[in-house]
Amino acid sequence: MCSCSLFAKDETVEFELPQWPDYLPQLQGWNIRGGAELVEAPSERRHVSFHLPRNQPVCITATPITQNQFFKSAGTIYPYSNKITWSGGYAAQLYKIIPDSKQFNWEKLMDALESCENPWFLDMQEVLEGIAYHDFSVTKLKTSQTICVETGFEVFSSYVPENQEFGPENCVVTVKKGVPELFALRQSSALRQSSGSAGLEYGLIICASSAKNISLDLVSMPIFKEEL
Repeated sequence: MCSCSLFAKDETVEFELPQWPDYLPQLQGWNIRGGAELVEAPSERRHVSFHLPRNQPVCITATPITQNQFFKSAGTIYPYSNKITWSGGYAAQLYKIIPDSKQFNWEKLMDALESCENPWFLDMQEVLEGIAYHDFSVTKLKTSQTICVETGFEVFSSYVPENQEFGPENCVVTVKKGVPELFALRQSSALRQSSGSAGLEYGLIICASSAKNISLDLVSMPIFKEEL
């Protein structure tokens, strides 16, 4: 919704935030940016409003605040949509890089991204060139060169929707061929008791050049704690 007059140069626009799944680590809040304005919102907030220039595209990003700042931002591009989505975070990142491509059909792109398993697996350079040189088609949104890896551990992906596929009975993740991918290790109850923390303290870097050539490296993840 928006409140504006016919001759106003600005308008107040309300945006809907995405749901935070219960199975993910605790959400402490959101860092939400709309144009030059930055808002910190509590985790229970479902909507946020920004005062924006009329008829000018603006990317909106909503970054989840968690212990490790691990998860990718959600987002959207206004006025093409005022619903902030996880796949829209990828579209917002594209728009940040090439904001002058206002003649491009960003609305169609965001609709197409909704059906991508994980848009961050796409070749961003190829997508950007297609937009910049007016040679874009939805075929550029087809992910290729991905490999399924059985981890043996329960992990979290930084792309929130992908986590709904993971669990105790399914420790198989998808990575882009030849590109190291960081996953957060889901702590066991025993590890939580010994460490006194339910956060994500360890990560698993997976790199696979083929189905038989896979490396898994355990790393410590930085922890961002709130100041008391």
